[in-house]
This record gives sequence, C-alpha cells and structure tokens, in this order.
Amino acid sequence: MFTIRNLGGVALLLAGSTWLWLTPAFATRGVSTSGAAWAITRVLSLLTVAGFLVATWGLFARQTWWETVALGSAAVGLIALVPYLLAAISGGETTGTATWNAAVHVFMLAGIFVLLLVPSLEQWVDGHVMGG
Repeated sequence: MFTIRNLGGVALLLAGSTWLWLTPAFATRGVSTSGAAWAITRVLSLLTVAGFLVATWGLFARQTWWETVALGSAAVGLIALVPYLLAAISGGETTGTATWNAAVHVFMLAGIFVLLLVPSLEQWVDGHVMGG
C-alpha cells in the first residue's frame, strides 16, 4: 500500500544506504584507499547506514524515538563527509567526483533536517507516521 509512512520509510532506508558510496569499496579504481581517513570514513559511514536502518525500523514500528535516531544518524553522516573528502582527494579521487558525492549527501541531509526540525513539517511527518 502506498502511504506516506511507507514511502517515507523506503526513502529513509535508501537515503541511509547511500553512505556505502563513501566507503573505500566504492572508490574509483586506482585510488589509494589506505590510511586513517579512509578507516574513519568506513566506520562513520557504516554507523550512519546502521542508524538509518534502526530509524527506519522505528518508523515502521511507530516508535517515538525514530526521529531522534534519524537525526543522530544524519549528524554522523554529515561528520563522515569530512574524512571522506580528505581521504578521497588525497587518495587520488578527482575533486569533481568527491565533491559531487559530498554535495548529494549534504542535500539529502538538508531534506532530513528540514522535515524533522521545522515544527510544522515535523508535525505533518509525525501525524502520518504515528497516525493510521
């Protein structure tokens, strides 16, 4: 069934899964993926994916804490972009590719923050998630 809650849950899960793009496994062939910055990026990205997975489960289970977990995951994802940019650019990734990946994620995070932090929009989201 197509409901705002179902569409929102799928969108939240898909948005969270995109942090896999920032891991060394998705680096361009020939880019050096060794070093502390890549290791930090990997850990933060996987934490972000796991956090969005938990938030999505909470959304579908109509748990009141799902928004807090989604916002926390978004914050961790934002932090993950810093070591990603440092690792990708210093490892040989083109600046355009690295900044494009980061820009897409910042845009996604802005949408999540706006939907869950602007009171009128948050009430709308909450009404569709917790309601029937």
